[in-house]
Amino acid sequence: MATDNPTILVIGATGYLGGPIVPRLLAEGWHTRLLVRDPDAIRDRFGRSVEVVRGDVTDEASVDRALNGCSAVYISLQARIPAEFDRVEHQGTSTVAKIAARQGIERLIYLSGALVSQQTSYVPQEGAKWHAEQAIERSGVPYTIFRPTYFMESLPLSVRGKRATVMGPATRKLRFVALDDYLTLVIQALKTPASANQRLDVYGPQAMTMREAMDTFVRLVDPTLKVSQTPFMMLRVLNALFMRGALTPVIDLAEMTEKFGESGTGDLTTRLVGTPSTTLEQWCATYRAQRETASSIRQTG
Repeated sequence: MATDNPTILVIGATGYLGGPIVPRLLAEGWHTRLLVRDPDAIRDRFGRSVEVVRGDVTDEASVDRALNGCSAVYISLQARIPAEFDRVEHQGTSTVAKIAARQGIERLIYLSGALVSQQTSYVPQEGAKWHAEQAIERSGVPYTIFRPTYFMESLPLSVRGKRATVMGPATRKLRFVALDDYLTLVIQALKTPASANQRLDVYGPQAMTMREAMDTFVRLVDPTLKVSQTPFMMLRVLNALFMRGALTPVIDLAEMTEKFGESGTGDLTTRLVGTPSTTLEQWCATYRAQRETASSIRQTG
């Protein structure tokens, strides 16, 4: 970047995918600024090591203020409800890209997804990301759009009580990727001029179905869990009767994955910024160790 101590704005640092980039950026010497709606909620996590700006991604004035003096911006948005998919993911990202162009930001990095395309845009969350990608490209800001497949970190989210649920037939092979590997690629992209104006697919080293991945997770992390596989039709009925539609985005994504599967290649990513290498077995061992350490601290604290 243009200066010895560049500033990067992180949007989405309160999310489980956005927050972990912050310590990596700090370790690389970036002055790191966060745009958050509630600064008090984030200060305990990062302390005084970061600069915090109160604001919202859909508010132009706060985005303009937060981007002032930055060399780069990293966007990792996770709208929680369907009503916010377009407003936050698409319109919010579009606002950031427009203001970044006006301020001469040198690089915009955006976390998209491996299945995001015009073909899958009928699914609201995928459509919002697809339109966000288009807005970024039209803005003229040098960009790197990362398109990772399913993160290994998503597997524990399917566990409720003593049951791990797999949605639908789950016949598609997926190359699950570890979040830490992905973050390494982001850091490398910031150092690599050739990664500008590129869409980079991110895949892990193994291909397995969701059922195979969940079976591996249970075997290595908590063998007391029971893995169940539930048809989409039954999931939709249960979702309507007992969940008030809360699972609709997750079911939509699972059905779309079963329909289309992964179609990209990581060849360009490997050539420009590197290759994810963590296997699911390695990730599970680390996850279990971290969980046991956290449990031990709670018991002695």
